[in-house]
Amino acid sequence: MEITKSHNIVFHAKLSGKPANEVSTYPGTALDPKVVNTFMQDYTTQLDKHVLSKGTTWDELLKGKKRQSKVGPFEWLWQCTPSDFVYKCTYNEKKYEQRLKLRKIEDKLSQAHKSVIAIVNEVDLELLLIDFKPINVSVASDEIIFPDNSFQIGCECTTGCKAGLAREVCCPTLHGVKHMYDDNELAKYMVNTAIYECNSACPCGMDCPNRVVQKGTVFALEVFRTTDGRGWGVKTMEDIPKGSFVIEYVGEVITDTQAEARGLEYDGDGLTYLFDMDYFETEYKMALSIDATKFGNISRFVNHSCGPNMMVYNVWVECSDPALQRIAFFACRDISADEELTFDYRMSLSESKTDKDESSKKPATPAARNSIPCLCGAVNCRGVLISN
Repeated sequence: MEITKSHNIVFHAKLSGKPANEVSTYPGTALDPKVVNTFMQDYTTQLDKHVLSKGTTWDELLKGKKRQSKVGPFEWLWQCTPSDFVYKCTYNEKKYEQRLKLRKIEDKLSQAHKSVIAIVNEVDLELLLIDFKPINVSVASDEIIFPDNSFQIGCECTTGCKAGLAREVCCPTLHGVKHMYDDNELAKYMVNTAIYECNSACPCGMDCPNRVVQKGTVFALEVFRTTDGRGWGVKTMEDIPKGSFVIEYVGEVITDTQAEARGLEYDGDGLTYLFDMDYFETEYKMALSIDATKFGNISRFVNHSCGPNMMVYNVWVECSDPALQRIAFFACRDISADEELTFDYRMSLSESKTDKDESSKKPATPAARNSIPCLCGAVNCRGVLISN
């Protein structure tokens, strides 16, 4: 790395697979700003250590020197660098170490998801922090008790749950809602509709077309580092047809009181994974939320878009308590391989309650409650992610 006479940063690099004496030159303006910043941080860190090892300080090195107005900060740093300092680029070494660590995290998440999960960061040296326990199905907090599923009601589809054969006796009919899936296990209705899947009390097996969300994610997904400041995101590695179940939002089911207390704590950190569920009059007499902070899956990394490619649905499987639904993301259009997965953080679950009740007390908002700028880039972007 050097500063040219025209005050520009230039990087010289030896590329793998090239002759040892062949050096490629790249202007700093041609590289990702975050990559340049990573190099500069590495450079200044090594330089600081060198200065300390010489038993001197920057104040002593700069004593008597005056920076001219036309000299930029990087050129000034370059001019003040001791002549015996040699910078050894460690970016490739750190990138290799990062990839090894990401592979271990991939294995951990893939085992939990029981599907292919990749983690890719071609932007910087940040690692994906797995500071949560990977789970497949939401767990209850100490203030929530999941009902005993031995009281669950099953269907009577003795000849199978194919859409054309089970209109009168299958689980959706028993609960007074539409049959959501076709025989290819695709959602037929893009308007949010309550989904009641077959359960352990039903005579059908896992090949039943009314068992979709409970089978888990079937698509290969990738957690990736975004280039536009949105942190991590999730994309698909294969085409996803419209109507397909993509992933379930799982975490710790908590009460409204717990959510309020945790929300204040998370807002202080500038990040929260609280997902408000719909309000129902139940034994809890309060709204519930899913908190993916300590327990969760990669759905916690799915970003917002004002023009999303996924919709949110309420799903019931083993528990029919209306307040204890599962939150599932379905493709609302065909999604191409390598496309980022998104949903609207303001999307209301009200229409998913039942076909009869469309009122809603709370929207689904797994994001900070304070107003923050929206970076989704959609044509119809509202400009603000969440507003109080």
